[in-house]
Amino acid sequence: MVSCILLFAADNVIVCPRYFLAKGLAMRSLGIALTLIFCFFGYQSSHAASVWKVTNGENTLYLAGTIHILSPDDYPLPAQFQSAYEASEVMVFETDISAMNSPDMQQKSMEMLTYTDGTTIDQVLQKETLNKLNSHLMQRGVPLANLETFKPTLLSLTLTMIEFQAIGLTTQGVDAFYYTTAMGDGKMRKWLETPEQQLNFIANMATGDEDEMILYTLKDLESLPSRMGELKEAWRAGDMDTLAAIGLTPWIEEYADIYQAIFVERNNNWVPEIKEMLTTPKTEMVLVGALHMPGEHGLLTQLSQQGYTITQLK
Repeated sequence: MVSCILLFAADNVIVCPRYFLAKGLAMRSLGIALTLIFCFFGYQSSHAASVWKVTNGENTLYLAGTIHILSPDDYPLPAQFQSAYEASEVMVFETDISAMNSPDMQQKSMEMLTYTDGTTIDQVLQKETLNKLNSHLMQRGVPLANLETFKPTLLSLTLTMIEFQAIGLTTQGVDAFYYTTAMGDGKMRKWLETPEQQLNFIANMATGDEDEMILYTLKDLESLPSRMGELKEAWRAGDMDTLAAIGLTPWIEEYADIYQAIFVERNNNWVPEIKEMLTTPKTEMVLVGALHMPGEHGLLTQLSQQGYTITQLK
């Protein structure tokens, strides 16, 4: 489910397709313009949300599960996000969003996610995969030639971004909003991974599985419109069981290696950093993709098993 990675797991994978589209390497008619700042108003709700208070009895932090790209209709956000923000002194993101958008990182993205040696995607994919890809693009009025230098990972992300725009997901999400807000308010900002780490992760996702990545993306996109409403509803309500069933189970069952790399390894790397935050008196708000929260390898389970008190905000 590449769409789930974009929404819930990898903080800035949406940056790269936007960059290449803006550079004219794909069709200009897409017009994918993702907004950095949007209007925010308090949302009053008696229901739970994807925000948790984590404490060791002395110190506190807030753990917020986010969606990295949303539609204008998804606002206002649940009030629990703003409550946690106001109670926090330090904002912690998956990566440094400003650095990820820098010219240097965009150039590195171009070098790592496109073929620069004359190779084209039709030389990489098997004929059956190429035919399905071309058929999908023709239905959307997109010539394959416009994407021929894209490596499979970037191609997969771009295909997903096209579908996101088609169903109205054109606004960046919770992470970008609070990053910008924290900058304006002068709050300290930290991150769990460097931009280079995220870019390397993205670039290597499809290594050795190029055809599988494209075929799975095309299959995933068929059910995207019908599945998206259920995904977002579960996120807003903080319903981690439903979110895991839709967004995690397919990876575990069909692509265990990718699940291990995307979720298990990264969660395991983050837990010690989160524990370290709980040794200081400052209150942090940690924002990561919501699919990092549920499941036996999720952050909530790991922290709970290690003795921390976790309370979902309502």
